[in-house]
Amino acid sequence: MVYPTWYDQGNGRGPDRLCDELGCFCMHHECDCDVCTGRIDVPVLNILNDSHETEVEISMTNKIEVHLPATARKWATRTMDADTQAERDLMDACKALGLGNSQRSTTVPLTNSALGVLIRQARKWVIKNDNNNEWMAGKSILARHEMDYAPDDPRETRHEIKLPASLSGSLVSPYVSDFAKDTSIPEAVKEDLLAMTWAKTGASGRVRTETLGWLLGKMDRFKDYDSSAVKRAALKFIGTHTGAYEQTGRLINGYLGTGEEDDAPKEATKRLVLVACGGKKSQRQGKIPAGERYIGNYFTACLMASEVMDGVTMVLSAKYGLIPLTEEIENYDVTMGDKDSVRLGFVKRQVEELGLKNATVTVLGGERYVKAARQIWPDAEAPLKGGIGQQLKQLAEMYSGDPLDEDEHQDQEHEGPDEWKSGQFRNVMGLPGRYHSHGLVVWFGGKAGKRNPQPGQWVKVNVIYIGEGRYDLIDVKTDQKVMTCSLVSQIHWSPAQTPMRKEEPAAVEETMPPGGYEVPANFLELAEEGNTDQAKAYWKRRCEEYRRTGK
Repeated sequence: MVYPTWYDQGNGRGPDRLCDELGCFCMHHECDCDVCTGRIDVPVLNILNDSHETEVEISMTNKIEVHLPATARKWATRTMDADTQAERDLMDACKALGLGNSQRSTTVPLTNSALGVLIRQARKWVIKNDNNNEWMAGKSILARHEMDYAPDDPRETRHEIKLPASLSGSLVSPYVSDFAKDTSIPEAVKEDLLAMTWAKTGASGRVRTETLGWLLGKMDRFKDYDSSAVKRAALKFIGTHTGAYEQTGRLINGYLGTGEEDDAPKEATKRLVLVACGGKKSQRQGKIPAGERYIGNYFTACLMASEVMDGVTMVLSAKYGLIPLTEEIENYDVTMGDKDSVRLGFVKRQVEELGLKNATVTVLGGERYVKAARQIWPDAEAPLKGGIGQQLKQLAEMYSGDPLDEDEHQDQEHEGPDEWKSGQFRNVMGLPGRYHSHGLVVWFGGKAGKRNPQPGQWVKVNVIYIGEGRYDLIDVKTDQKVMTCSLVSQIHWSPAQTPMRKEEPAAVEETMPPGGYEVPANFLELAEEGNTDQAKAYWKRRCEEYRRTGK
């Protein structure tokens, strides 16, 4: 068959990335090139150079010789659900080898689409990492053939990257416990980083365009880093990969038909003002708009301040999540962080559905609401500080009016110290010990250190010595253990004035019976027959104390 010339680097203009006709973008696939007229379909090839000038003769049945581990061959013939033509092609190619239960690796010719099925399964094995044979097979397939596969969807295009130790050490490694919890990293980026090879000398691997864009954003921050090594490596990474990222971005936009191909993929930045829901609510029955349900002065002041800010105003509700002021809601009595309050995953889905993942966010509310918002938008601004009274004054400055009166006990009420210290637990003043078991109450703001430079939600805790240099921190309100610390644990803390327990007033002499209270017989016996002189002296003191106080 006579077929046009194709090449890997170019600027396809039509909605189909195989078509280069300028009119095709406007005429919706109605030009006379081979692609649009349906005469050819060769996904293994990339961008059409010129559909009317140069013609060469190529084979329409191009196949790729693939090194196939036995684990992958058995999966394709026994486990895989062959629902698509590509999956059936892969299964037929593997069965045609006739190797049965053999553990021998072999080579097999595969079409591009069949190779795509194999590549996607190999990535799953590497990320899942719960079967050593599958993990090794996946690594082998990706190392040999990942760059041989030409995906139909340019979003699946892989870019080969290398990060020197100076850069990889500045990123969150996918093998630390905090990586899975980091909500600032998109899931697709996490998958790509997990599939990369990480070592002391750096990291290397192949990543999607989305991940490459995420890394370029990180490098843009690192180029102003204090370390000259990090700065040089970041500038080199930007210079090496920006061109490929922008070019693939044009292909993605052309493929999706989202705009001009000359623009790299990006999401428009939106501004969002989040107002925390109010504790004081209208008792009207049924559903009413959220803007009418919350009637407290704190919510009203936040709403007036939001009106003078740029961006859309929405309510962060402890029950309904992210809602507009016009959404009708029932009355409820739930506080952010309660057992029945809205879950983070639900709010994240709301954010994605509304296209607000990359929004610039300002939170008008208390600590619990700021903490919840920053789990989705780590850079969310929180201009309000201090207690409710202070926040009402700050809000009045924003809307240029008089501060409203505090008329409720807000869910958002500030609780915690105005000043705090960070460092090793041994620096907490007045720690109890083996011979000093007095009660100590402090404000606890969570773990400290490089990853936690600022305190989280403050909790007032009892410090209990449990032996061997270790201490339990017990929540004063719930009596639940918050954390177990050693002397070298890094924490945020501040002294608290509230004693652990109220001292009972001593019995006054006027209420003492004549001759004192009757001392229990076992107390007297222990005072006379103690095993040691120290024990006898202790119980004599106890007997005298009981005679005077009755306790």
